[in-house]
Amino acid sequence: MRVCSSRNLQRSSMALAMVLTVGLNTASAGTNTGTLSVSASVAAVCIIGNATLAFGAYNPTSGTALTATSSVTLTCTLSTPYNIGMNAGSTTGGTTTLRLMTTTGGTLGYKIFQNSGYTTNWGNTVGTDTLPGTSSGSSLTQSIPIYGQIPASEAAVVGSYTDTVTMTVTF
Repeated sequence: MRVCSSRNLQRSSMALAMVLTVGLNTASAGTNTGTLSVSASVAAVCIIGNATLAFGAYNPTSGTALTATSSVTLTCTLSTPYNIGMNAGSTTGGTTTLRLMTTTGGTLGYKIFQNSGYTTNWGNTVGTDTLPGTSSGSSLTQSIPIYGQIPASEAAVVGSYTDTVTMTVTF
């Protein structure tokens, strides 16, 4: 039987510590690599703002039409195709070709167009009378012009006329 002295035990402990230290240092000297996969998706989104079309004072006896212009802000993700439509308004009897503003005791007809020549009606049927487009360029936001006209010689009672048209963007 072998007897361990405290001196032998100390030498054995030091030798073991040296082996462990050398082994740990050798293992930490290596490198390894991995990869990080990164992804994202961008959804097609369009947001249409609110607008006001103010004609001002209309004189039905002048024999001339009254025009007004406005614009609405459209914000879409890039390369998103869209169609902007406008309904017939909130006044009963209005259509997308001749909308009606109302006041106590009367109505006043008006039209909304997609172009400054007042020739392309702005309605609410995609593929027929909505304004098509595709967002492009360096900005997500664009200003879409709106052209309005009250036809000449509309019979109207004195008053302040209003209507509300709902604009819809389909994308």
